[in-house]
Amino acid sequence: MNRKKKTADILFGICFVAMIFIPFLMLDIREHVDSSLENRALTEWPGLKFDKMHTEWYGHYVEDRVAFRDAAIRLNADISYCLFGEFSEKLHMPGKEGYIFPADEGYVQNYQRLNVDEQLMDDLMTYLSRSNAYIKEKGGLFVFMIAPNKSSVYGEYMPEGIYVDETRESTLDMAERKLEALLIPHVVPHEEFREIKEKEQIYNQKYDCAHWNDLGAFYGLSMVDEVIHEAYPDIPVMERGDFEESLETVQGLEFFAASREITDNVPRLSCILPSSYGVETDSRDRADVPVMVGNNMAYFYNENALSDKCVLILHDSFLDNRETWYTYRYKEVYFTSRVNYTYMKDYIDLIGPDVVIFELAERSFADDLAAYTELSTLTFE
Repeated sequence: MNRKKKTADILFGICFVAMIFIPFLMLDIREHVDSSLENRALTEWPGLKFDKMHTEWYGHYVEDRVAFRDAAIRLNADISYCLFGEFSEKLHMPGKEGYIFPADEGYVQNYQRLNVDEQLMDDLMTYLSRSNAYIKEKGGLFVFMIAPNKSSVYGEYMPEGIYVDETRESTLDMAERKLEALLIPHVVPHEEFREIKEKEQIYNQKYDCAHWNDLGAFYGLSMVDEVIHEAYPDIPVMERGDFEESLETVQGLEFFAASREITDNVPRLSCILPSSYGVETDSRDRADVPVMVGNNMAYFYNENALSDKCVLILHDSFLDNRETWYTYRYKEVYFTSRVNYTYMKDYIDLIGPDVVIFELAERSFADDLAAYTELSTLTFE
């Protein structure tokens, strides 16, 4: 009996250790992976460097690339939903009138104005001001954009009991105030979005609740285009006629296989203008452009573009898979992650862009922006 128990204990121990280590031994180490589950590109290998920012991104890399991750997320979400009729923790939370929002603590506190970090904001402004000055010195245009959280646009649908401290300044109001004082070209479209939403659904009611939908992206990026058009009249502003529009009915949520009774109508915009650019390549094939934190730079060339200008775009998940929105209007388009911010000077020197767009999601202020430790110390000498 003792021998049987001992054997069972050993087998249990082996299984337990295997469950812990096998997923990490089977990390998905492919260079670029898009997650249909979360509608974003998964974190890429950050390279070997020992500082706070890289340490933060090593954690993101392992979390994103661990084996069986998607299956585990779906299983956990489905169990929570089937047994309790609730969304799993930190993924979603139900709001009013059927709306769904992200549930992570930082996101909620940002909506409440409880975690607005003015020092972090000032560090970012130092970086943006230096970037803007250097790009102007080189004869180019810099435009900074913040993509608002869904809660900043559809706040009236946030769950009951989540109060907002109106005595505090919001992240977006603070950013806009400081950007205007520093004369940095910018688009922070929260007020405009609150007007547009009265006529069109620019963030989905349920599906992909962490991002704007295609209509939201169109309106936000069109505002950036208008800023650019003032400086470069030959670069056309995006128009609705540039796209084929459709409405897709989505069942379930991006994390939920079991929640089939949850449906949402999602607007889709597909660019219909000619865009005869080449195959996506790593820009290092064309120029010695440094790449930071393992994120490659996508390069597109279109001889038949509507302008002969070059644009460099540093972005996060709000602009994922929107390259074709630019390739028909710019002869050269460079797309890279915002985590490559420390290489801004090198990009400008080596690429020589006419326009630089730097886009941040509002949620980054409560998420990973604090790991960008060189925001206030980076110089453009």
